[in-house]
Amino acid sequence: MSADLPPVLIAYADTDTGYRLAQLLRRSERNVIAVMRPRADTALIKKLGCTVERADPTERADIDAVLGAHANHSPEVVCAIGGTPALNTQGNLNIIAAAVEHRVRRFVLLTSVGCGDSIAALDPFVKAFVGKAVRAKNWAEAQVRTTDLDWTIIRPGGMVRRATRGTPILVENPNVSGHINVVDLGDLIFQVLNSPSTIGRTLTAVDDARASDIRGEPLIPAEL
Repeated sequence: MSADLPPVLIAYADTDTGYRLAQLLRRSERNVIAVMRPRADTALIKKLGCTVERADPTERADIDAVLGAHANHSPEVVCAIGGTPALNTQGNLNIIAAAVEHRVRRFVLLTSVGCGDSIAALDPFVKAFVGKAVRAKNWAEAQVRTTDLDWTIIRPGGMVRRATRGTPILVENPNVSGHINVVDLGDLIFQVLNSPSTIGRTLTAVDDARASDIRGEPLIPAEL
């Protein structure tokens, strides 16, 4: 893998997941455009050799400016934003629309277990707290499916931060529920970017030791 490949634009790169993905891409000599929140500390991401851009995804003009500035390089886009209702709704939709307008081809969208046909896999107790966020991410999934982008949707389980790494896997099964380390999730996104066979597929990202099929079926890793 080399810098001859298109750069990867990561929004947001100032999360644990985004930073891990940037690390892996730079180690493989891929150029990275790290989209950061307006007040985020850029010191660590700059040490990796990434190009840093600041943008508020809820402002369409910000996203157009970033993608427009790099359109000649045809970047692949990883949309990994989340948090506030505005980010989960308008932020995701702005990035999808701007990617279409600026003729992006490869597009990876992070949503959540509970979106679309995985609704049954979301614990009712958890749904009571994150239902609005899941619905917003569901809109983003529905929107990206209407485009001609070479999209992949990744639905992470519950995100955990712990010192020890786990055994992350991708499964093509909407009935799987569980958790995943935020750093391990970056590893899985990297695998997806390196696998053209994931285009047009929806994958669940979980830790093999912290997940289960709600029907009691074994977990079968997706073939990438």
